[in-house]
Amino acid sequence: MFRFYLFSILSFSAILANDFYEGDTDVKEGVYAFYNYDFEQAVNILTKARKDFPEHPGVHLIWAAARWVKAQSNLTVEETYNRLEADLKEIEYVYSDLVEKYPYNPVYRLYKGSSIGLKARVTLGRKQWLRTLSHGYKGFNIIEDISKNHPDIIDAQLPIGIIEYYAGISTSMLKWAVKLYGLNTSRDLGLQKINLAAESGSWSWIEAKSILSNVYLWVEDEPILALNHSRDLVKHFPRNFYFNLLHLESCIRTKDFILSKAIIEEMDNRLSKLSSRQIVWYEPYLLYEKALYFFNKNEINKALALVNKAVDSYAAELDIVLGNAYLLQGKCFDRLGKRKEAKESYNMCVDLNNLSDAILKSKRYLKNPYNGSE
Repeated sequence: MFRFYLFSILSFSAILANDFYEGDTDVKEGVYAFYNYDFEQAVNILTKARKDFPEHPGVHLIWAAARWVKAQSNLTVEETYNRLEADLKEIEYVYSDLVEKYPYNPVYRLYKGSSIGLKARVTLGRKQWLRTLSHGYKGFNIIEDISKNHPDIIDAQLPIGIIEYYAGISTSMLKWAVKLYGLNTSRDLGLQKINLAAESGSWSWIEAKSILSNVYLWVEDEPILALNHSRDLVKHFPRNFYFNLLHLESCIRTKDFILSKAIIEEMDNRLSKLSSRQIVWYEPYLLYEKALYFFNKNEINKALALVNKAVDSYAAELDIVLGNAYLLQGKCFDRLGKRKEAKESYNMCVDLNNLSDAILKSKRYLKNPYNGSE
């Protein structure tokens, strides 16, 4: 579900004040290695940085996150949860000591709140709803308090912006719950805060640009805006497969077919270099992008064959791409005059109920067949 994705990103975002701390250079090197898919190097750098700079605000949480994502490349889902849970338990004591030692420094409290929030990612994956609610509430309360009382900490605007945006596009029940925190429930104000983090955040700009690329592609239907952010991401992290997928779709939907073809060829080469678990996750994504490319080139039969493979092999947690694949599948069937099959695909998309723009379009095409004009 889309809400699952947002919760994961909220918990995972690196938050750091604009102050400079001893060890920033080393930690940033680890972060960049992490986002560039060099997980082994990232963990090694961050493990050493924890020993060399134990009072750095972010190193402990970023280390735990890096170890978690590295584990996802090779271990089972439950094994990754066990590792993250153990690491979070270890750093919980570290942040408690740092907060006690530096009570007037809000950044340590921010990272303590973020580490509590990341606990919710584990319980959410295990479907332990009450524990998820408890961890999420405790972590978010700390972050929200820092954001309100220290607006100069730009990076803290990211999680607040995510909550406000998501509430703005969600149900009235969630809007009411978010208002209890004293926050807005406006998608526009939420986007403004995420954009602020993307343009001015010291550390959060990476996650902010990733979120904006995702939102502008699959919720707001603004691929030109997505292109600006996804292009920036692949410039800094050329080996990040997911960022390249975002960039590829941005190029396809802005009709840059020459660059799109080149990216597809490059990603085909990179796919085989991923771990077996990463291939299971990412190959259906790439199949969908290829299908979208051929669909926009008006090669409908090629597009349908590829999107069928994407749907059949889909195994990732992030179902927003699956929803877009069902939508594309339905549009292919409509173009081929197979209305019954098209409606089945649109209904599969709607059933995901993930708040993406694909849901709205599928509902529209259930009433009136896609005619190739959009």
